[in-house]
Order: sequence, then structure tokens, then C-alpha cells
Amino acid sequence: MADELFPLPLTPFEFYYWCDDRPEYPTTFPMELVFRGPLNRESLETAIHVCLDRHPLLAANVDDLGRYPQWIAAQDKSLTLDWRDDLTSIDIARMRFMDLTKRIGVRLSVRTTVERSRLVLQFHHACCDALGALQFVADLLVAYDSAVAGENPVSKLEPLEADRLKMRGDYGLTEAGYTPNWGDAWRTARFWMGRMMCRPAVVASPRNGELKPAGSADLGYVTHVLSKKDRNSLLQRAVEADSSINDLLLAEFLVTLKEWNQECGSKNRQFVVNVPVSLRSRSDQRLPAANVLGFWFLQRNPNECSNATALLPGIHKELEAVKKWRLPLFFIGGLGYAYQFPGFMRRVLRGNKSFATAVLSNSGRALARLPLKHEHRKWISGGAVLERITGVPPVRPGTRVSIIIANYAYDTTVNLHWDQHELDETAARELLAAYVRRIKG
Repeated sequence: MADELFPLPLTPFEFYYWCDDRPEYPTTFPMELVFRGPLNRESLETAIHVCLDRHPLLAANVDDLGRYPQWIAAQDKSLTLDWRDDLTSIDIARMRFMDLTKRIGVRLSVRTTVERSRLVLQFHHACCDALGALQFVADLLVAYDSAVAGENPVSKLEPLEADRLKMRGDYGLTEAGYTPNWGDAWRTARFWMGRMMCRPAVVASPRNGELKPAGSADLGYVTHVLSKKDRNSLLQRAVEADSSINDLLLAEFLVTLKEWNQECGSKNRQFVVNVPVSLRSRSDQRLPAANVLGFWFLQRNPNECSNATALLPGIHKELEAVKKWRLPLFFIGGLGYAYQFPGFMRRVLRGNKSFATAVLSNSGRALARLPLKHEHRKWISGGAVLERITGVPPVRPGTRVSIIIANYAYDTTVNLHWDQHELDETAARELLAAYVRRIKG
């Protein structure tokens, strides 16, 4: 679709994920789609090729031979499906690390039977963020539905503008008439000074260093589905506190982290939660899958994290400022400066500098509108009903836990990914259960 785009320099944010990538801590993330009904291999492969043509960064390689790496058209765009006509476990460890100099930035595994199917996609974060991945997934569902029906798989897909990828690292600033100034340069420097000086608490391991063997979570994360009653209760609590659900989720997470570390006898350091924030604007509606994302770091002392209600006013005020002033651009701005010294960024990240205790992302409603039939708001693609979609952000040294809360159809899922070098599945399930108890109030 857009080989003429290349070569295309990596943005500072893409370079951040490229530098931080390593086999033991790959900067990739999974998404699992669970269907009621079987999947058709030929139609799915057709849909995959269509979607790779629509999303150039997921069908590209990285050329790292120069001072600055750049995207180039992949010599081999083939994507080998890990396909089994059964429900055997998926070897996520084999899928997690992707060498973008040799392979494209997405992998797929399928397990399918007449009654039930699993489709697991693994994305490289240098290629796209979670919203970009959901965009790819949405296109895949629509194209697959058309292919199964014997129709042109492109016919129901909304047009995209590949040329907009040239502006993906601008974040709408040029269109808004923004001019760099010394005030913002100073605020960016102050933001990064705070990040570099901070030594966040780590999520403590209750196992005294003895990790139990892997359990039933073959994708490396665990999930809890909130009931309708729990969701309504959460909304009511947020309304009564004059806050958002996101504010409440963050407040309860900070309290959970404090109580968890207290029980494990961990050191009394500040808790820092990395809050991913989309920086997309209206002009990005036809942008193919990409990273248009920044980070905000919510930081609180342990003695502030005993009561979620007390935390809420401060969190609400802070996050309102984050949205109004697009404060995660300070994170992006610092990366842009560091990008001028690529060796420095590599040394900082490979030196295992930790920026956060954990990640918490509230992705909102997934796959809200598609040109497909549905059953109780669950999409039907190629005759198979998409019952559930889940996924998690990556973890990195020092940031041992990442959580994403997502809504699909009438379900709200809480998904927790843990650092398998520091925690085991038993601890991950206990931490998720502790957080869910707090969410339920």
C-alpha cells in the first residue's frame, strides 16, 4: 500500500521502545480474541494480508545500520500462522521477542475447534500502541467477515491515509500553530529531572525469591471480569466523589500497592504509576496503526496511600490538568532531546533505570463501532461470535506489573501482566484479587 513512504525515521517514542527491547524484557504486547465458533484459515490469511497493506509500520523492518534507525519496506512480509485445530496452549514465550531488523512487528497464533477458538496477536510496541493494535484488530474482523462471505475483503473497510504516518510524531502541534519556547523547554527539563532522580518502589515479591512454575495463564497475564453490579457500584462511587472512574481506579490501585508491599515487608519508597495517555487528535482519524501516545507518572508517598477517598481530589485535579494541557508531551519532548544522543538513551534504558512502580491503563470501550452484525453487542465475524478481547502492556526492569482495564460489549475486564523474573503466577493472581476487592468497594 505505501512502500513509497520508506525509508521513514523512527520517532523518539518509537526509538524509546526500540532501545528498551531485549529478549528477557521484550517491548511487545499480546491481544487475545476468544470466539464462539470456528475460524477459517484461508479467509483469515486473506484478511491478514489486506490489513498489513493498510498498516505499513506493522509490515516494515528497522534498518539500524546508521546513527539513527529507520523504517524500511520489509523484504519479507510473510506472516506464518501458528495454527492448530485444537485448544492446546500457546507458547507465548516463543512469540514475545521480535527482531524487527528481520521480521515484521506482528505475530499470530490460532487455536480453533467447532465450538471455540482463540486468536492471539503479538505486537511490537515500536510499531504501534494499544489503540493502533485495536485498529488493526478491527480491520481484521471486518476483512475476515467479508472474505468468509466471498466478498472483496476491502469493501467494508474505512479508507486510511498512509501519508499521515509522516506526521505521527507531531501530535497535532503543527496544525495547532504551536511554536517551541523556552518556558516549555524548562518545564520539559524539570519533568525529566524529576523522573531521573526518582527511585520508585517496586512491587514486592511475597515468595522470598522462590518462583513457582508457570500455571494456567499461557499468555503471561491473568484476567478478572467485573460483574454488572460491580461496574454500577464503581460508577456510583465515582459520581458521588465528583470524580471519574479512571480517578477511582488509580486511587484504589495506589492503596492496593501500599497494602501489598506493607504485607510483604518492602521498603517505604514512593509509588509511581505510569498512566499512558493517547495524544491523538481529530486529524488522526485516518492514521494507520502507530504510536500516538505519551506517559504521565502519578507519584504519591506511601503515607498518602491509605485511603482512596482521600486520594481522589488530588488525582482528579492532576488528571484534569494532564488532559487539558496535554502534559505527557513533556515526556515526549524529553525523548526528542535524548534522541539527538542515541547512545545516551540506550545506556539509560539498558542500565535498567526504572521510571514507575507499575502501569495502569484504562483503554475505554474496545471495538465500539464496526460494520458487522452483533449478538448482545458482541461482534459476529465470519459466523464466529467474538466473546472476549483482552491484552496487557509490557513490563520492564523495576516495573513489575502492568494492568489494563477494558470494556467490550457488556463486560469490563481487569487484566494483569507480571514480571516473570520477579513474581510468579500465584503472586500475580493474589495481587489481582486484592485490587479487584478494592474496586468492588
